[in-house]
Amino acid sequence: MDRRNQWRSNSLQKSLCALFVVMAAGCGGGGGGEPQQAGAQSVPSASGSSGATSGGTSHVAAGIDVADVLGDADANTPFAQQSGYNGQVIGQFPDARDIPETGIHYSTLGNGETLRLGKVQDPWNPSSKVFAFQLGPNDPTTSGSKRSEFEFPPDVENGKTYWIAFSVNVQDWGTLSSGDDALFGTQVHSGDSSKGFSPSFSLVSYGSSGGRTFQVFRTSNTSGTSQTMVKYPEIPIRFGQWTDFVFKFRHALDNSGLLQVWMDGQQIVNYAGPIGFNTPGYRDYAKFGYYNWSSFNSSRKVLLRSPVIVKDPTGSKYSADALRAYVQGQ
Repeated sequence: MDRRNQWRSNSLQKSLCALFVVMAAGCGGGGGGEPQQAGAQSVPSASGSSGATSGGTSHVAAGIDVADVLGDADANTPFAQQSGYNGQVIGQFPDARDIPETGIHYSTLGNGETLRLGKVQDPWNPSSKVFAFQLGPNDPTTSGSKRSEFEFPPDVENGKTYWIAFSVNVQDWGTLSSGDDALFGTQVHSGDSSKGFSPSFSLVSYGSSGGRTFQVFRTSNTSGTSQTMVKYPEIPIRFGQWTDFVFKFRHALDNSGLLQVWMDGQQIVNYAGPIGFNTPGYRDYAKFGYYNWSSFNSSRKVLLRSPVIVKDPTGSKYSADALRAYVQGQ
C-alpha cells in the first residue's frame, strides 16, 4: 500500500473565451499520474476527532449547505482545529491537525524562505492568512514527484455532480525552460493509483511555452490504462494576482460527463462528454496546491485561499456565482 492510500485508510479509520475548439488524442498510461504531453494535441470521511472541524469556514453565508461540503480548508483556522485532509510535502503526509501552525519547513531557498507548506499573510490583505505551497529544485520527492499539496478523501463518484472552487495567486517563477512541466491549483485524481492515470482535469503549465501560460486539460478513460487527453488553449498566468476558479464536473464514461470552468466569473470551458476513469470499486479524490513531475531549477510558490469541494445532489442546486461568492467571502 503506497503512502497516499495508507493515509486514506488511516483517515477512514480515524475519522481550469467561452467555447474552445480542441483536438483529442489518445495517450498512454500516466506514469505516476502526471498529464502526458507526448501524443496529446492542444486545440475517508471528512469527520475527525472531537474538537476538530473540516476547515472551519462558514458555508451558509455563500448559500452552500454544510451537509454538501465534502471538504474544505481555512487558513484562518488553526490546523489543530481542522480535519478531513492531509498535507503532502518533502516526504511527509501529516493529517491536517498535525501540521504545525508555523508550517512545514526545509532547507533555505533562493528567496531566503524555508517554508514548504503552511500559512502566510495574504499579500493583498495583511489581516488574513492564506495557504502557501512551495517547492525547491533539490527537495526530496513525495509519492514519486515533487509536490506540496493538500489531499482530500476519495469521495467523488461517477455519475454524480460536484463543484470545486478556490482562489490562486501564483508567485512569478520567471520564464521556464522546455521540459519544466507542472500543475497548480487543483487536480482530481483516480482513486485507483495503480493505473497511473493523469488527473481527470487540472490547470497545467509547460516549459515549452515558457511556463507563463496555463491550460485546462481533461482526461478520460474507458478501459485498461489507455487515456484520451484534451488540452484547451493557453491563457496567460496572472502572476502575483488573485484569480478565482470554479469547476463543475461529473465523471462519466459516456456523454453524460461534464466539465465547466469559470475564471474570475467568465466561463472558459463548457464540455459535455466522457471524462474520468473506469475504475469500478474506487472513488476519486481532489488535491490542491502545486505539483511538478519534471526537473526544474528555481523555487516555486503558489498561494491558495478557500479551497473547497461540494457535492450537488440535483446537479443544479448550486451555481458558479455561489461558489465564487464562497471563495471571495472567506
